Amino acid sequence: MELTKIFIASLMLILIPCSHGNNDVGLKNFKYRAKLVLNEKKSFLEGLANIISDSDLKASIEKLRIFSMKNQPVSSLHALNDRVSKDVDTIYRNLHAEGYYNAHVESNIESSLENEAIVTVRVSPNNRFKLMVKLKLLDQSVDINKFYSDLLCNQLKSRYASLSDIKEMILSQVFNLKNDGFYDPKVQKKRVVIDYKNETAVLHLEILCGPKVKISETQIKSFSGIDDEFVKNRLEWKDGEFFSESKIKASEENLKNTQIFSAVKISPGKINNSNDGLPLEVEVKEDKKHMLDFSLMYSGIRNMNFKKDSRAKKGLKSVTAKASWSRLNAFGHGEKLTLNIEGTPMKVGDRRTDYAFEVLIHQPDVFTKNSKVSYSVGRRQELTNVFFKKSDKYGCIYNYSWTHSLFPSAGIVFEKNYVDSDSLFFLNDKLSKNYKALCIPLELGLNKTDDLLNPTQGYKIQSKFHILRLSETASNNLKYYSITYSYAYRILGSKKNIFAFNIGKKGILGSNIDDIPIDKRIYAGGINSVRGYANQLATEMINGTECTAGGKSALEFNCEFRRQINKDWGGLIFFDGAKIYGNTSRYFKIENKRWFYSVGLGIRYFTGIGPIRLDFAFPIRKRKGVDSKMQFLMSLGQAF
Repeated sequence: MELTKIFIASLMLILIPCSHGNNDVGLKNFKYRAKLVLNEKKSFLEGLANIISDSDLKASIEKLRIFSMKNQPVSSLHALNDRVSKDVDTIYRNLHAEGYYNAHVESNIESSLENEAIVTVRVSPNNRFKLMVKLKLLDQSVDINKFYSDLLCNQLKSRYASLSDIKEMILSQVFNLKNDGFYDPKVQKKRVVIDYKNETAVLHLEILCGPKVKISETQIKSFSGIDDEFVKNRLEWKDGEFFSESKIKASEENLKNTQIFSAVKISPGKINNSNDGLPLEVEVKEDKKHMLDFSLMYSGIRNMNFKKDSRAKKGLKSVTAKASWSRLNAFGHGEKLTLNIEGTPMKVGDRRTDYAFEVLIHQPDVFTKNSKVSYSVGRRQELTNVFFKKSDKYGCIYNYSWTHSLFPSAGIVFEKNYVDSDSLFFLNDKLSKNYKALCIPLELGLNKTDDLLNPTQGYKIQSKFHILRLSETASNNLKYYSITYSYAYRILGSKKNIFAFNIGKKGILGSNIDDIPIDKRIYAGGINSVRGYANQLATEMINGTECTAGGKSALEFNCEFRRQINKDWGGLIFFDGAKIYGNTSRYFKIENKRWFYSVGLGIRYFTGIGPIRLDFAFPIRKRKGVDSKMQFLMSLGQAF
């Protein structure tokens, strides 16, 4: 308020000269020309020194009505004179706000015989006033007053007496005090005195500081699923330190930059007068982002070596669509709904179409931290290289993050299946084409890698144990196990050269191979197995047929050398191998048992969500009429 009064007083002291030439009072509804003359009396060198400030000043003046409306008719010279006078007042106010208190403005209006007027505005800003500050801390010692006054002198070297600089000096001084332990300084008095002779403006500032305070206690108010230590580790202060506003602001930025919280609020409590201690409360709210994803893929289907009455032929095409809605935080915790649809259109005349439909819902557990419950409902009809299958599944699985790297899970899944294949599997009534299954999956994962989809170092162990209760089959109980170990090593410590290795063992305990439904048996080959062989075909064939029988267990390995070429592209070479065990049957014979190997090369395109994977794999010892010369594979993420 005091500053405003000074500005108004200065305006009243300055006379506004406005002279007019040949004012023709009969001039009506005319257009006028307008021109601005700025610093016309300054020397060339003075003009160079002020070229930047003058250009900004000129641009702001030319936005006034007298210039912006120059192409529009005005009713009379009296109306034009009134417009010019108001704009001159505005120019003075703007100049004073920028620190030009000795500015001089002239205006002139001349009329011509062509029903036209010429308006000339001459502005001489003169020198910009310097800013000085006289500071007094009302409740502090002389030494502290001198310290902050000297600190202000260093900050005033490049300051002018503009409104923005004056406000900034007041705010910065309060901020300096808050950074030095004064929790709530209050400005009691601020007054500006203009010294026209010395071209300075003096800011008289008085502040009530209060005592210095220390942070006595920090309380965290967070949501379920976030560890309080995670929040505390991102705070810039420690209990017992003097209060600092800059540390409060930096801590808020640290927490916001995690992308985990939708809101961060740091609130002080009441000061303890006995020890000048100030408690702080840090409140964070969970940030869950809504995302909708949709994808559609059209590709060639896997080899169809199994003959069926549906007359399915090689070279069929498949369409895969996926849509998902999620509301997740930065840790991936939250709700997610996924819809997967797959289709394989048959040729004209075929009576069957392969398809899959699956709905998955993931939601966080309301009783514990860092866990989620997944519900699934799905139906699948597909023709593989071994069997034709229709399946309905309903499941519920509970996933718990025991630590940051250990993930156990358990659940229950109900299946209703129809499986058809070569008649030799059903000759002795050991297997039924229709059966139901109740599965209890138990899984435990340990992930010590640096990235889920593109690991460059560390190891990962994944173990599974599924207990299945079957009905209408020769074997009522199946116990399935699987354990895999993956390891990534940076060659010479570089993330661009990676050697990766994966080995896995899976099998079924305690059942005869002839009593196990063919869709539950162990097979090798395909996108995450021996890549040079089609799905299920890295397995010995049954003599006299064009299909495999699977086995009770399998041992598989993969090794890769990955090279990142640049930020977006990479390449690799790989070698895969697998062997099936427990595939000796009482009812049929298989070809000679052996290991299946493949080699290949791949291309990786790195995206924000993980690498897009393209692999070209070649089988070693290809079987004539069974195996293709090459397998082309595409997916998201590394193979292991």
